[in-house]
Amino acid sequence: MTVKGVIFDVDGILVNSEPYYFEQRLTFLNAIGAKLTVEESRRQIGSNMNAVLKQVYPGRTMNDYAMIKEGYRSYKRKHPIRFDKILNQDAQTLLAEIAPKYQIGLASAGERQIINQMLAETKLTPYFETIVSGAETAHNKPAPDVYTTAIAQLGLKSDEAVAIEDSEFGIKAGKAAGLTVIALKPLDSQFKINQEEADYRVESLTEVPAILAQLS
Repeated sequence: MTVKGVIFDVDGILVNSEPYYFEQRLTFLNAIGAKLTVEESRRQIGSNMNAVLKQVYPGRTMNDYAMIKEGYRSYKRKHPIRFDKILNQDAQTLLAEIAPKYQIGLASAGERQIINQMLAETKLTPYFETIVSGAETAHNKPAPDVYTTAIAQLGLKSDEAVAIEDSEFGIKAGKAAGLTVIALKPLDSQFKINQEEADYRVESLTEVPAILAQLS
């Protein structure tokens, strides 16, 4: 196998956004009567709002889910995240180091508007040759669609790309797409995430170049 491309997740990799989304989602859903516990909400880390709503409100109509999601978008607009303040500096360093050697992609479960906002605020946009939002694929993580789409857009085969993830859902998506997966230890110690399916587990993104060199 010769690695030619590296595909990044966003939350928990490029930016330390998981604690903010965790609090936002828990607060919003409980405000509309979900009665989620902290532990239940922690198990949803890395999941998307569609999947969460089907768990919290099973049997609702698609229109019901759409109305709740619009309410959540409104809530997030009123409580914005400053992505430049939570940038993972190791990610910026890693991107600068590997960009001359590898094709770089992004595959996130999040909505494109939020992805674009994050990239603009952190000034990371120029590093990425392709950007895939799971909200725009047939199935979001843990399905492989975001990764199969990203490698297709990069013109790569699955065994020519590496995924960098942190969540269990993201790791499953990368593995299902046939990629080698490197899992980054959660940036926030309050989150205990099952990363057993990953091919490699690292404490810091500074360890990634050595793994890529080993695989190339």
